[in-house]
Amino acid sequence: MSRSALFVTTVDITLEAFLVPFADRFRADGWRVDAASCGATANPRIADHFDARFDIDWSRNPLDPRNLLVGARQVREIVERGGYDIVHVHTPIAAFATRFALRKLRPRPTVIYTAHGFHFYAGQDALPHALFRTMERLAAPWTDFLVTVNREDFAAAQALGGLAPDRIRYIPGIGVDPERFSPTAASAEDVACLRAGIGVPDDAFLLTMVAEFSRVKRHAHALDALARVRSSRVELALVGDGPLEAEVREAVAAKQLGERVVFAGYRRDLPALLVASDALLLVSEREGLNRSVLEAMAAARAVIGTNTRGIADAVDGAGWIVGKNDVVGLAAAIDGAAENPAGCVRRGALGRERVLAEFSLEAVLEAYERLYGEALATHV
Repeated sequence: MSRSALFVTTVDITLEAFLVPFADRFRADGWRVDAASCGATANPRIADHFDARFDIDWSRNPLDPRNLLVGARQVREIVERGGYDIVHVHTPIAAFATRFALRKLRPRPTVIYTAHGFHFYAGQDALPHALFRTMERLAAPWTDFLVTVNREDFAAAQALGGLAPDRIRYIPGIGVDPERFSPTAASAEDVACLRAGIGVPDDAFLLTMVAEFSRVKRHAHALDALARVRSSRVELALVGDGPLEAEVREAVAAKQLGERVVFAGYRRDLPALLVASDALLLVSEREGLNRSVLEAMAAARAVIGTNTRGIADAVDGAGWIVGKNDVVGLAAAIDGAAENPAGCVRRGALGRERVLAEFSLEAVLEAYERLYGEALATHV
């Protein structure tokens, strides 16, 4: 019997960056897999990976009235026409609007929500914490299965109420391909060429930070730490783009870090760039289970990060974790890594072992295949 699923996200980049392997896998298993998001039909890079694509008029702003007034209605219409067995929704805004839209639909498909990091988290200011937690509590009864990607969110989901504990699952992220992101993804010649291309000397200790230029990624915190680093060998490559790039460039100039910071732009050669790096740096305010951390670990590169949900979960002993707001401790960790290349190699090797054991794409895909099978078997 034919089976069908609809993947729903707020924006199309989530489909492209995270969910293409899932669509490919389930289509290979005989599923019809469609996608719905803002911008889905305009993205040519996902065209061959879904059977059909639909545009939704909503935004990443949780207070945008279109999310419920327009987007929810559009989702319901798509689901009514599509007759899906499973609606699998990702990202908090799309997840809330979709569950709201389908809460009274009869018959209703099984609704699976993968929370790639709740918008509420430990240590957050009280008002946004209360707002986002309340939204998740309201939507919990409209959910058939809730998947969390880190242990903090798993415990938080169990405390929400409204959903039976056996319908709450922990699956560690979206997986990483350990063959694509491997220590052999670039030759020594490739590494030398890549470093020369971004203006980093062969003998520099290259820290790479893969992060959108946004408040949540806290580039300012990383720059504050870099300004305190004693080793002159340390250089930082900032990979990505985003609305705050100009502001970060101004901060680099103001701190006189221009000779130590490289703006590497949005890259499609990330496996090679990670091999060309000595360590990865990430200091975000919040994460779900950060993929660049897992990719660096797969490439056997140590990670220097803050004690942030979604960073510390993955790293464990595969790098250095310091207090979330401890800029002096972060600078000391960077100096320690630069001065201890053998320690970097040892922690990087441990990281690859952890990826192979816990975070591989194949393991995550198999976990979702089991979940989809259970969803079909228990659907009423």
